[in-house]
Amino acid sequence: MPDAIGTDETALRRCVLAVSVLHDLDLAPGDDGVRVPDENGVLVTWAMIAQVAGPDLEASEPAARHRVATLLRLHRMVSELGDEATACFREALRLVALPPGHIDHLGPDWVIQRLPGGALDLGYGLYGLLDEPDRCVPLAPSLAERVGIQGRDSWAAMREYTERMGALAAARLARDGREGVIRPVGGCDVLSLMASRTLRKHLAEGDGTGMRAVASPTRQRAWYDLRHMDPGFVQAAWQLTDEPDRGLAIPLLVTADEVAVPQQPRRGKHAAL
Repeated sequence: MPDAIGTDETALRRCVLAVSVLHDLDLAPGDDGVRVPDENGVLVTWAMIAQVAGPDLEASEPAARHRVATLLRLHRMVSELGDEATACFREALRLVALPPGHIDHLGPDWVIQRLPGGALDLGYGLYGLLDEPDRCVPLAPSLAERVGIQGRDSWAAMREYTERMGALAAARLARDGREGVIRPVGGCDVLSLMASRTLRKHLAEGDGTGMRAVASPTRQRAWYDLRHMDPGFVQAAWQLTDEPDRGLAIPLLVTADEVAVPQQPRRGKHAAL
């Protein structure tokens, strides 16, 4: 964990105060960081908070508050669980896939791998511990270290589990996928399932072209039969979905090996050049 704080500490303090009020959290800010849940609790340093808040706090304050609230609530949960915390967090551990710039994306330190194609970053997450029981939230590096979730063995297990869930999703689509909808499986949302090569291969080769357009405006549903879908549906569904549950506003291009966002045509007088 870096000693220097890239984000202005005054802005961080304002962010933490807002989180305390909006989420009814008992916090004790100090020179070194924030005590959770009280002045005798665990110290979450300003560097840990800055790591998830992001470098441009003033320009993205609502998103920063969201990420900092998740971090502090999970740290409080670890304190409350005590000796049971590690087992609880390991049971809830999942792979999470998010597009860069997503409100839940915790920045480069959170990313373990980038999925080929560049559309999705992969990192650790926790399923069913906060808010809605079917939601998965990213696990900040500082929290992963605190509960002992690190190393290649844990990540390899996450990749293997996600691959199995993707294979299960592909089998379900082959059996009864006429509606062309992908749904979460085993605590893996539809973006995370895209980390499964088995599912990507099934989608890409389904129409004999080796490539498939997949619309995932929400992390809970994805559609792959876009020929029978209103072109405005994806954008409208994305806009109407709460930010943490959003996927991507435009369809993804999926092959067996990659998940990519198609380049948008340039606008203006030189667009056709």
